Amino acid sequence: MVNMPYADEAVKLAREYGFEEAVGLHLNLTSGMPLTEPIRKCPRFCRKDGRFNAHFQQNTLTRLHISAKESACVAIEIEAQMRKYFEYGLPERHLDSHHHVHTDRSVMKVLMPLIRKYDFRSVRLTRNLFKRMDPAKKIYKNSYNRRLKAAVPVVTEYFGSYRDLLLCGEGLPENALVEVMVHPMHDEEGRLVDSKTIPMEDVDRLLDKLKAERQAYYLT
Repeated sequence: MVNMPYADEAVKLAREYGFEEAVGLHLNLTSGMPLTEPIRKCPRFCRKDGRFNAHFQQNTLTRLHISAKESACVAIEIEAQMRKYFEYGLPERHLDSHHHVHTDRSVMKVLMPLIRKYDFRSVRLTRNLFKRMDPAKKIYKNSYNRRLKAAVPVVTEYFGSYRDLLLCGEGLPENALVEVMVHPMHDEEGRLVDSKTIPMEDVDRLLDKLKAERQAYYLT
């Protein structure tokens, strides 16, 4: 998240440990201070102190539609974050987002032209690994993913969390390409875990099991 404190330090660590070629842009419109002034003046997106407030994501209507003025402010902020990502010299050209904002229609409509302008090679799907799904949500997700696949060279077939994969992995087609979302961190005992509680050994074990069944996975 290029707008957050310690972004410079994070890029330095990526270079020191040799994984800078695997670092994409995690677009952020919900946390911290925006890079640009116009969006700081939009109460839909920011508090009075200029920091993001995440309000637009708490309302289904604004996740689907925002005003032309708000759209222009969002476009300016997204482009600034893209430019800063490229200033770091990171080559991956992959994009996803904090709180999945890039999958909201109000953001997507201004994001798509910028994805093409800056030649991003891959973009994360909206989450589609579910046993059951609300019909309206399923229609939206299928529509979004189809549009994304038509616009971006590299897109996986499925995206979900470890828990999603645990429930749905056995039913996926052979050789399916799946992005698995993880949030690795150390717990109070110093163990490496996903999302505070799931041991990373469990994640690795499930991936190894499903890979052995000729399914391919991309772990992020």
